Amino acid sequence: MSGEKRFIGFDLGAESGRCVVAALVDGKIALDEVHRFTTHNLRNETGFHWDVQAIFDEIVEGLRKARNTFGPSFNAIGIDTWGVDYVLVDKDGHVLGTPYHYRDDRTDGMMERAFRIVAKEKMYGRSGTQFAQINTVFQLMAEMRNSPDFLNAADRMLLMPDFLNFMLTGQKKSEFTIASTTGLTDPKVRDWDWELIREFGFPEKLFAEIVEPGTRLGAILPSIVDRTGLDPDIPVVASAGHDTASAVASVPAEGINWAFLSSGTWSLMGIEVQVPIPSMEAMKFNFTNEGGVNRTTRFLKNIIGLWPVQECRREWASEGKDYSYRQLVDMASVDKSAGAWVDLSDVRFLKPGGMPGKIQASLGETCQVSNDDPGFIIRVIMESLAFSYRTTIEEIERVTGRRIEKLYAVGGGVQNELLMQSTADAIGKPVYAGPTEGAIVGNIGVLAVDAGAVPDTREWRRVVANSFEPKLYRPANAAYYAENEKRYRAILRER
Repeated sequence: MSGEKRFIGFDLGAESGRCVVAALVDGKIALDEVHRFTTHNLRNETGFHWDVQAIFDEIVEGLRKARNTFGPSFNAIGIDTWGVDYVLVDKDGHVLGTPYHYRDDRTDGMMERAFRIVAKEKMYGRSGTQFAQINTVFQLMAEMRNSPDFLNAADRMLLMPDFLNFMLTGQKKSEFTIASTTGLTDPKVRDWDWELIREFGFPEKLFAEIVEPGTRLGAILPSIVDRTGLDPDIPVVASAGHDTASAVASVPAEGINWAFLSSGTWSLMGIEVQVPIPSMEAMKFNFTNEGGVNRTTRFLKNIIGLWPVQECRREWASEGKDYSYRQLVDMASVDKSAGAWVDLSDVRFLKPGGMPGKIQASLGETCQVSNDDPGFIIRVIMESLAFSYRTTIEEIERVTGRRIEKLYAVGGGVQNELLMQSTADAIGKPVYAGPTEGAIVGNIGVLAVDAGAVPDTREWRRVVANSFEPKLYRPANAAYYAENEKRYRAILRER
């Protein structure tokens, strides 16, 4: 493999986004972050929203900075983001309304309403999607109840990366990995489940043609060329639009006896399979079947992740105690164990605000020791996450019959050494942590395959292994989690 290829990748998370220029040469990839930005949101009298115009302006600024630093020519542009949220656009491409943030409370009670229309078992058997009130299907139900005029006037519902791709190219397409987060796709045929869509009464015109990751959408629009100075023939590729799908494509693993953990605001933990598993046992454990690259399926569980830590930090900063993440981890590392845990699937932890108090309240409700020391609270969250990972690995092995031998962790959370070591201890298996920018690396991998720079994802994973040295965490205190597992499970039952 020789000859340099250069790509622009965008990875947008719930807190921030980044524009990265990636150079692929001689079997290795080098990343240069040219622009980091807030993924802008806003609150008003109608709820919690995304400021999608501000976000798109950041995309354009990233392209402009890439051009200023590296010149006008690149092999491709690709975008990945979080799942489930969408933008309604009319035939002229105008945004209708203000797109909602998945943490808005408009979806409260929507799951129960949905199950009265389509039985829970039927929904899961068809879509294989885990049940969470943030899912697009439940957001659309809220939209249909609260803003039916927008749905009727809309030409398309575009999920976040699809919308940003549309703004760059004018093409209204829906990439499958991101579409698979909606709860409205058929994972076996990798298309919309039109029967479900009709049963819920959603306008069929909303659902754009689904394309596979690696599909070229077209060149950037002349208006983007004018704003950025980029060459007009640079293709925009529908990468693995869901950030977790991109992250999994970056995992430097071979064989099948491994699991992945994409660690950030959310934790996504699972395995890669060739055939979806929409079984009743999988539904019982709330696993989801989402699209992956090369027509694979990501069989995974969505776990709350580092969101409670982020919210605690924000709360303490509002009180004048502006701790860095490094400081919080250091404080949490002073004590060797918390000896107390919470059920992070409790819906109260999903919503913003008052997170330290919510942790303490949960500990009090389950008759556990509690105090307001930040180090203790962060330690409780870390150990609770580790226990969640332990349970998830056990459930994967039970449902699939596959013996998991190692865990590959990617994403920003791998920088949290306390979390990584706690994870290795909890699951009793080695954890290989890195690359940190897992989503962007996998995103670029899809572009590289499309450009012919590498033949397939398997070879891309070798490129990743050659380019980034993962940090290995071996179990050092597995006995702590084994000895306390019954106590932890009792807490889950008490809630």
